[in-house]
Amino acid sequence: MSSRKRRVRGLTLIEVVVAVVVLSMGLMAVAGTLGWVSRSHTKARYQTTASSLAMSELRQLTHDPALPPEPHTYSRAVGKPITELPSDATLSARSEPYPQANELRLRWVEVTISWGDPGDALSGHITRSQLIRLR
Repeated sequence: MSSRKRRVRGLTLIEVVVAVVVLSMGLMAVAGTLGWVSRSHTKARYQTTASSLAMSELRQLTHDPALPPEPHTYSRAVGKPITELPSDATLSARSEPYPQANELRLRWVEVTISWGDPGDALSGHITRSQLIRLR
């Protein structure tokens, strides 16, 4: 028998610990990114829904303009269960006479939909406006 010792191949405990730490840091980074992506997707969905709702309100006012001749503002809740927006979402519509002396039937209408608290990452608002002619 030879007096030489055979070298044992394998991983040492330090190598395993370093590998676990590196893998854990990578998984934590991926988990953090997934949270950010989820919030971004939700906010984009809210913005798309709010924009569609604001444009729908403007189209409705264009086809059936029941607006008074003086400045007028109204608001209503448009959150859940009415739409996908959070339950605190509100729609505000403001109409003002358009400042043109020769046309008294024009109204400047602005529709704003807002949701969430200002400090919340998912909060936001959408504003759409249009010039509408009363019939």
